Amino acid sequence: MTYQKAVQYLYSLIDYEKSPMRYTDLKLERMRELVERIGNPQHAFPVILIAGTKGKGSTAYFLMRLLSAWGMKCGFHSKPHLFTFRERIRIGETCITPQDVAFLVDYLIPIVKEMERNSPFGRPTYFEVTVALAFLYFSWHKVDVAVVEVGLGGRLDATNVCDPQLTIITPISFDHMEILGGTLSAIAREKAGILRPHTKLILAPQEEEAYRTICEEARRKNVPVRFLKEWCSWNISTRNRSGSQFSWKINEWGEGEHALPILGDHQVQNFMTALLALKEWGFSFHEEKLTRALQGMHWPGRIELLSSHPLVIFDVAHNHASFLQLVRTLEDYLGCTKVLFLLGFLQGKEYEKIAQCITPLTERVILTQPLNPKAVTPWEIAHHFEEQGLPVEVIEDPFEAREIALHFAHHTQLPLVIAGSFYLAPPFSQEFSFLCEKEVELC
Repeated sequence: MTYQKAVQYLYSLIDYEKSPMRYTDLKLERMRELVERIGNPQHAFPVILIAGTKGKGSTAYFLMRLLSAWGMKCGFHSKPHLFTFRERIRIGETCITPQDVAFLVDYLIPIVKEMERNSPFGRPTYFEVTVALAFLYFSWHKVDVAVVEVGLGGRLDATNVCDPQLTIITPISFDHMEILGGTLSAIAREKAGILRPHTKLILAPQEEEAYRTICEEARRKNVPVRFLKEWCSWNISTRNRSGSQFSWKINEWGEGEHALPILGDHQVQNFMTALLALKEWGFSFHEEKLTRALQGMHWPGRIELLSSHPLVIFDVAHNHASFLQLVRTLEDYLGCTKVLFLLGFLQGKEYEKIAQCITPLTERVILTQPLNPKAVTPWEIAHHFEEQGLPVEVIEDPFEAREIALHFAHHTQLPLVIAGSFYLAPPFSQEFSFLCEKEVELC
């Protein structure tokens, strides 16, 4: 089997997920059966499991960098990907090879078909097969530890079949409400489904409602909690387009002053969450190793500068809370006063709140349609932005929207900000610098 055929097969499993998803469609029993059939590879290595709404991918990336700098052979599972499926499964910075994807998919296909025929839970989903593939790969390569980003929710997520030795919950906000629930408490309860009795939780700052719910679940399961703000302090002294300079301290561990080459105050918090996790994993502070972890750090799509003249920024912000962070970072780190937004969204987002959030910074909005079956048609949501008095142009084809937006940015010298979905990345693939060879896959 070739890599291209393997990826085509994986994407064919998305058919199951194209229709509106009910939370009951997520069956942990089905994932348990799948990993049982392949020998439970998730038990072959220690796992750090990370859930949350905002910052879980960045926190996972930072933690992988830290563990690698401290000499660990670290598996890294993240989602979704920007350009190639291979981004989802890595050891350190190295993406899984095309040959290994093909080999493992070829191995999994008969098992998936057998479950489709005979399992009471039905055929595994794209995400479930992807997670199983990651676990197999990490087991095969005998990683020392795997940092695993949760997909949707936590309690019923496919990643939750592992037995984590440490859990992390990053900030929780409103997203996927049609699946996880319409209150922060309901969403937080699903995220807290990753907790294990007597297994330590690192908890990032939360809204009060989410905080109470997670603490209740932690007490119920006898989970020791390390609250980030109780154990860590930090102060940002410099903010610019190169990132931030900040001083920090972790009680009973270490302190210092360092530069983070990723934009945003929220990213400093995510980094401190990862640094506290490193401490709780049992490592001593080491200045040289920390410096090594920070050098060359690059996490694509997170308020990433694609061009300087004109200024072009791409961010995967896709809910109200992440747009608030984006606007704050555009102002504080890049000095933006007015920008051109190129936006596209999947279904079920807080379009009205997002429109209100960006209004003070917006000169013009171009709405387009991301390359995903769950994308919302821009005509459906244009009124949310027009009601804020914003000039709105709808261009459904994202490649055409790219050309028009870039022309407008060149002509006006306004910063261009692309945001709303991971699936807006392919039209800008040539502008991104990425860790593994780019091979844009449209699904």
